Amino acid sequence: MSQEVTIKIDDSFTGPVCDYSVGFLKFGRQGNHETATPMGTGTFVKLGKLYGILTAGHVLKELEPNETVGLVRFPSIQPALQNRRLNLAHTKRVVDWNGKECDAPDLAFVSLPEVDARDLEAKGGIFYNLGLPREFKAGTEGHRMGTCYALVGVVGEWTEDGAAAFLKGKKIDVGGLFGSAKTVRPFKEDGKDLVEIEVSYETGPRVPKSYGGVSGGALWELHVELDLAGKVVAVNKKLYGVAFRESGDKKRVTANGASLIDAIVKNEIIPSWPEADPEAPMKQA
Repeated sequence: MSQEVTIKIDDSFTGPVCDYSVGFLKFGRQGNHETATPMGTGTFVKLGKLYGILTAGHVLKELEPNETVGLVRFPSIQPALQNRRLNLAHTKRVVDWNGKECDAPDLAFVSLPEVDARDLEAKGGIFYNLGLPREFKAGTEGHRMGTCYALVGVVGEWTEDGAAAFLKGKKIDVGGLFGSAKTVRPFKEDGKDLVEIEVSYETGPRVPKSYGGVSGGALWELHVELDLAGKVVAVNKKLYGVAFRESGDKKRVTANGASLIDAIVKNEIIPSWPEADPEAPMKQA
C-alpha cells in the first residue's frame, strides 16, 4: 500500500540544483561606471560533447549575437566575487519561439565554447545531461520515495548595489530565487504541454513583487529518498520545465513542459551540432 510523503524543502535542497543555474547580465554605462542589468536565467546543460545554456526564447532574443554578457552563478559554495563574461560572438544559438509575448513554446539554447565550459566546471558549475533518462527508485529496501518541485531563477528587483566599490566599476548583488512549489498544475495550451507553479514562501521571508528575471529558469522535479525514520538520504533531480511567463497578478509562473524541452533537443539542438550525439557514452550529472 502506497503512502503519501510530505516533504518540506529547506536550504539543504539548494545545492543539488543551484549549481546548474546561471543568470544573464546585460552591460551598460552610467557616467564613468559600467552597469549590469539582469536579463533572465538559464540552466547549464550538455548533450554528447556539446555544452551550453538552456533558457527561454524571449530571454535570448534580448541579447545580441555579437555582444558580451555577464554570467552570474548561484553556487552552493559562494565565491567572494564573480566577474564572468561571455562573448556571444563565439557561440551559436537556436530558438523555438514565434516572437509573440506569452506564446509557447518559448525556449532557446546557446552553445558554450569548450574552454568556457571546462572553466565553469572547474569552478563548481554542473551541466545537466539532456541525453540521459531520469527514472529514480529507492536505493535501499524499506526506504520511501517522495516528489517535490522547485523553481530557480534570478529576481530582478532583488538586484542592488553591493557594499564594495571598485576603481573601474561597482559591485552588484544579484538576488536569486530557490522557490518550493506550493502548487504544480500541468495543463495544455493549444496542444502544448505547460506547467503552472505557485511558489511557497513558508521557508523564506522575502516575497518578490514579480518574477521578472526568472524567465528561462528551471523548474525541477526532485525525487527524494527517505529512510525508515523519514530522514532525507538522497535527492535526485529531473528538469521538469523552463519558466517563460507570469500570471497577471504576478503570483504564478508558467513553464514550458518537459515534452517541449525534448522537442527542441530533438528538432533543433541535435541537427545543429554534430557533437551533440546522445548515443555517446556519458557520465550522469
